[in-house]
Amino acid sequence: MGAEHQLKEEPRTSKKALLTLVVPTRNEAENVPKLVAEIRHTLSGIDYRVVFVDDSTDETPKIIQSLGEQDGRISVIHRDEAEREGGLSTAVATGIDAVAGESVYTCVMDADLQHPPEKVREMLDTAQSTDADVVVASRYTPGGSYAGLSGPGRRAVSLGTKYLSQILFREARKTTDPLTGFFLVRNEKISGIQFRPTGFKILLEILVCAPELKVVEAPFNFQSRNAGVSKASLRQGLEYLHHILSLFWYVPSAGRFWKFAAVGASGVLVNMATLIVLAEYFNASKVIAWMFAVGVSILSNFLLNNAFTWRDVRHSSRIHFLLRGALAYPVAIMGIGANFAVYYPLIKYVTDEFPYYVLFNFLGIVAATSVNFILSSRLVFRPSVPKSLDPKRPTKEIVEEVRRELKADRVDLIRVPGLTSLGSLDNLNASDRSIIEMVVSTCHPTLTVTGPRRLPQARTNTRWLNALAVPVLREGRTVGVVYATRYSTEPFTEEDLHWLTAYVSSAARVFE
Repeated sequence: MGAEHQLKEEPRTSKKALLTLVVPTRNEAENVPKLVAEIRHTLSGIDYRVVFVDDSTDETPKIIQSLGEQDGRISVIHRDEAEREGGLSTAVATGIDAVAGESVYTCVMDADLQHPPEKVREMLDTAQSTDADVVVASRYTPGGSYAGLSGPGRRAVSLGTKYLSQILFREARKTTDPLTGFFLVRNEKISGIQFRPTGFKILLEILVCAPELKVVEAPFNFQSRNAGVSKASLRQGLEYLHHILSLFWYVPSAGRFWKFAAVGASGVLVNMATLIVLAEYFNASKVIAWMFAVGVSILSNFLLNNAFTWRDVRHSSRIHFLLRGALAYPVAIMGIGANFAVYYPLIKYVTDEFPYYVLFNFLGIVAATSVNFILSSRLVFRPSVPKSLDPKRPTKEIVEEVRRELKADRVDLIRVPGLTSLGSLDNLNASDRSIIEMVVSTCHPTLTVTGPRRLPQARTNTRWLNALAVPVLREGRTVGVVYATRYSTEPFTEEDLHWLTAYVSSAARVFE
């Protein structure tokens, strides 16, 4: 695509650039000048900025500063040793946070010229023509190549880690290259997400934390390094595995099927333990012991799935929780029926010889797990509240619904700028204002819990002052804040924060 190609203008404020390039660097002194020259050439006519996030111990930051003195579009964020924990992904996250609201798009790329700068214009054009939220420069889609990876070992590791992420996370299957470090994202679509990346693969974090994003691919040829040495190491591989585990554990929707399968495996242990204890130590009938074992394992699975697999699905009341628990039993029985429906015909009409009946039993378990997961998703743990509010509803109704759902003492909608109340909190105290102002400045939701000033006496219930504040954004700019407080023995949780963030996602019109 030639430099004369004109990209359409995006609606934006007068000071907002069309594109910001975030380039993490570590000892790339030989590459940075050539990279800047190629960016300047290929992005001619485009309003762009370049932000280097630098972890170098060589002359790289001085070179970038010198280039910035010559070209005001270039800047550098130099991180000292204490700030470098987390590696490349935290550098990228630092850059994305720093430029949030300053451009329509952000493009992340490496400084070693393995990511060709001329591809950036094509990715920007693709984003605008397809209305994509993320454009992934893929090495594995038709037309792409990973020839720049040095040696068969690196290529095998690249393919292995790619497939691992796609097996675990369905969001990673939106692209053939979920671990690429070369991608473009529309900033307003990831605004407010608090990333916790580890290692070097922040795209995977973005895809998993924002599963609603529209993803489009652009093939590219991964080139050999222009200069310097690769930063790939065993430590980075371990950090990648840690990142996978972190996403699996901390993001409620990530790898939900595998969480369900893990809970099911624990249920087998509970079942066996209950059966043996009742039959061997209490001399219970084998049939009665089996029935109790099945019942206890179903209850165990429900409680673990509620606390782990579907912990982001809220219960509207304790009665609702009990009803869901009761529903788990017929759903589990349907799963057992699916197991039998697969296993019995196979051993009856095919063969009951060893080891085939073991294989047929495994197929029955797979069928039962799939049926149980689908029914649990759609029946037992179906969300009980709307994902977003109706902006046409009266303000008082919105406030009351949030207050009731969060069991909050106070809820208000605060218009920005000016911090004027649309609800009932006419007088915000200093603590309220400081929390709201922090949310406005960072565009990130926050949860604060303030404990007692002294240790409680024995046998007393400690009450905590809790606050939730979630920004409401329009075109990357905060137009309002939904603010809730509660003074209670039960503090707000991250699930409360997730619910409120999702609920107010369409609230911008309320603050007009």
